[in-house]
Amino acid sequence: MTAQLANSHTSLQSKELKILMVFSRLNDFKHEIYDGFMDKIEGKATVDLYIHQFSTQNAFHFEKVIKEKINQYDYFAFMMHTSYLNEDFLKTINSVPTNKLIILEKRNEFIRGKYACVYQDFEQDIYEALFKAKEAILKYSTLNCIIQEHYANAYFVIEGLKKFAKENNLQYNIYSDIEENTIRSKEAYLILSERYLAETLMCCKNKKMVVGEDIGIVSYNETPIKEILSGGITVVSTDHFQLGKNAADLILSGRQEHIRNSFLFIRRNSL
Repeated sequence: MTAQLANSHTSLQSKELKILMVFSRLNDFKHEIYDGFMDKIEGKATVDLYIHQFSTQNAFHFEKVIKEKINQYDYFAFMMHTSYLNEDFLKTINSVPTNKLIILEKRNEFIRGKYACVYQDFEQDIYEALFKAKEAILKYSTLNCIIQEHYANAYFVIEGLKKFAKENNLQYNIYSDIEENTIRSKEAYLILSERYLAETLMCCKNKKMVVGEDIGIVSYNETPIKEILSGGITVVSTDHFQLGKNAADLILSGRQEHIRNSFLFIRRNSL
C-alpha cells in the first residue's frame, strides 16, 4: 500500500501539480499563508485561489463547486472556518479523496481518514507564549484577556491563559468588550483583536498611562504596524508564512501527516 501511494505521488510529480486553495476570506494573515505556500511551491504547481463566503445558505453552492472541480485538481487545501462544523460542509470536504486533501490551521475530528494537515494548537500555543513572557508578565498584578465573543477559538485561548495564570498564582479576568474601568494601571492585557488594541491604546492615552510601564500589552497576531506602534507592541502569533510553507512541503513530499505550526513570541516595549 505504501509503495502504491509513493508511485502515485511520483506520477503526479512527473506532470505539474494543480492545487485549489479554498479560503473563507482573504485578510492579511491568509495572504501571508498564501505567500508562504507560493514561496515553497512556485514553479512546481499551478495554484488557484477560491474565496467562498461560508454560511449555511451557501452550503449547496460550495458542494456544487467542489464536485465540479474534484477531477480538475490534484490537491484541495482548505483553510478551516467555524462553518465547516456544519454537517453539509463537512459532507462536501469528506467527499474529497484523502490523498488530495490538506487542511490548514485547525484539525477537525469529523474529517474521516488519513489526511495532511498543518494546524495551530491554540490552547498550548497561548500557554507556551505566555510562559516565555513569564518574567515580564509577573511584574503586573493581574493578567486580563480581551477577546471578542464570536472569535472561533476563544475557548482554547482562554483555557491556555487560565492554565498559565493558575500555575503562577496570577489573578486573571476575561472581557468581551472594553469599558471605561476595564483598562487599569499595573495590570497586563492579552488583546485578541485590532479594534480592541486600538481602543486600549486610546484609553491609555486618555488616562495618561505609559504603555510598557503603567500597563502591559500583548497583542495577538503579528502585523508590520505593531513593530512601530506605541514604541513597539509585544506580540504572540502563529507564523503564518511558515504555515503556508509547511502545507506546500506536505504536498510536494506526498506526506499525509499532521504538523503543528510554529508559534512566535515577539518581545517589544509594550510589556
